[in-house]
Amino acid sequence: MKRQTHLKYWLPAYVLAIDRFDEGTGMWFVALSTESNDEKELRALVENTRTLAKDKKEEVNSISVSIIKPDGAIPPTVTAFGRIALTSKGMEQTGLSSTSEMVFEYKNDPEASPKQPPATETSK
Repeated sequence: MKRQTHLKYWLPAYVLAIDRFDEGTGMWFVALSTESNDEKELRALVENTRTLAKDKKEEVNSISVSIIKPDGAIPPTVTAFGRIALTSKGMEQTGLSSTSEMVFEYKNDPEASPKQPPATETSK
């Protein structure tokens, strides 16, 4: 598959694994499956969903994007997450203050091991 350019970064090859649209709220829930671990490429994939939303026949107010690994794990291994608002209603749904902003969380920290439970703090 040919890689596409987006902004200043390449879009890695990906598959649309989940495409769920809630007609009542105008929220679009997407999971994109990719082998990429590059934070800039994953951020570009999340940002690219703005363009994908324009191709939908429904009016999309906001987008919730999960980037997952095609590793077959259940639940899937999430490497990044993003939220985008496209309308004022979408800004209310996402908590963003403008439609040009984006929430992006990179979860592929090499220091964190997904096989170990998260450390917990105890107060004394």
